Amino acid sequence: MDNKLAQSMADLEKLFGSRMQDYEDKLLKIAAGSAPKHLDLASLSSEFIEFKSFVCHSLTLLKAQIELVSRALDKHETAMRRKILLFHGIPEKANEKVNETVLDVVVKRMKLDDACLDMFEVCHRLGASQAKTRPVLVRFKDMEHRRVLWDSKTSLKGSGISEFLTKTRHQVFVAARKHFGISSCWSAEGKIIVQAADKSRRKISSLGELDDLIALFPARVSAATAGGSALPSVASISPKADAKKAKVLRKTRR
Repeated sequence: MDNKLAQSMADLEKLFGSRMQDYEDKLLKIAAGSAPKHLDLASLSSEFIEFKSFVCHSLTLLKAQIELVSRALDKHETAMRRKILLFHGIPEKANEKVNETVLDVVVKRMKLDDACLDMFEVCHRLGASQAKTRPVLVRFKDMEHRRVLWDSKTSLKGSGISEFLTKTRHQVFVAARKHFGISSCWSAEGKIIVQAADKSRRKISSLGELDDLIALFPARVSAATAGGSALPSVASISPKADAKKAKVLRKTRR
């Protein structure tokens, strides 16, 4: 929907620009004496300037409306993806049962022994079969189960877990990492979190917000010098946190 609105807006802007250029060309010819003078040239010029100002103002307002609609749609889509995580790097097998494959990863590699198949509402590969390994989309029945696995994601080596960001937020995430550094940018429940040069953390969700943040901190930060990741390592997870995770997962078995 937002793409169609944007394309329609671009077509309208192109049409107005073409028409205004025609008027300007005619006015230049009249002023140069190469075309018959209008009976009221001053009036025509004044009307054109007013018309041009009105059109430009209207386009600005329409663009603002499109931005608002796009943000609302993006926010809604993000809310619909709250319970979803993507598992990357899990080898594909012929006639595999994806939910059992993911459970095997969760139990054996993430050491969450109380996990079970009832945690998963939806579990499938993303996209058509291809040469490279496709990520696995997992929608959890309960938000707590999703949080437990998200907090334990650092225990996966050679693969990983990411949030299922919308196209817009994924673009923001990639652009933010290029400017602020890989270890200074991460996502949390659909929000892009950036650790700026002053060590403050800013939550953003649009390219406009990223542009404003870059204007405040224009200096690029390399991945090597960026601040440390805010994601907890396996070693930093306390026994109390582990006990809480086990309790959450055991609820599913009952």
